[in-house]
Parts: sequence; structure tokens; C-alpha cells
Amino acid sequence: MKTIESGQVSRRSFLGRAGAVSAAGVVAAGAINPAAAFAGSRVRTYKGKYAIDSHRVIDGFMASPKGKTGLDVVVVVSESGKLDTAAEATARRYAASGWIAIAPDLAATYSKAGDKQAMVAALTRDLPRLKRLSRSSGKVAVVAA
Repeated sequence: MKTIESGQVSRRSFLGRAGAVSAAGVVAAGAINPAAAFAGSRVRTYKGKYAIDSHRVIDGFMASPKGKTGLDVVVVVSESGKLDTAAEATARRYAASGWIAIAPDLAATYSKAGDKQAMVAALTRDLPRLKRLSRSSGKVAVVAA
């Protein structure tokens, strides 16, 4: 493995530093909002693009309980179709209750579909793929934020 000076970092070093940064974020969230820090200690979140299988990448927000498998999946759809704070908060609440929660940004993921109805129809076609997530039980539900 090349040294840090050459621009490459070992996987172990990177993950150690990333853990310290995420722990600092939970502490900072606790200073601002104690409820967010409590949920943060039990819930893993990710915002960005993630692959649900080899054929589909969803742009949005994902939250799940730490260290659990065999979970039901809930898709949280915001009224505007875009990712907003209400959809993220709803996804965090579902994750704290034991669900894998996905709040997709429909506008970013299904931009070629056109209007919101077409985007929701495209999301509906992708629901069977969500049943096959590695930590999922195979059950999928859709809720509004």
C-alpha cells in the first residue's frame, strides 16, 4: 500500500477516520437536538446515490437500524416528489422503529419519466427490486411523508 503522502490511504485508516467523523457528528447533533442524537446512535443513514441492484441506482436518503437483518422496507415519498426534510425525518422514525427506510428523490432518480405521476409509476415498477435488498425480509410498503 502506498503511503498517505502519495495520496492513497489504506482502507483501515480511512474507515477509522470516517468513524471518528461520524461520531463527532452524532455528538454535535446531540448538542443541537437531543432526539436526533438518540436516534443517531441506533440508526444508520446515508444520503446520496445507492444501488438497489445491478440495474437501478436511486438518488435519495436511506436509514436503517444498526446491526439488524430480516427487516421490512418502507419507501417514503414526499408530496413534492423531491427529497425534503419531512421525508428524511419520516425515514429516520421508521428506521428507529425497525424498518429499512428509503426516501427517494423522484425528480433526480426518474427525471426522464416526466411528471410526478410518471415518476411514481416508475418507482412502482422498481418495488420488486427493493424486496431483494440484502437485509430485507422481502416485504415493501409505500407511505407519504
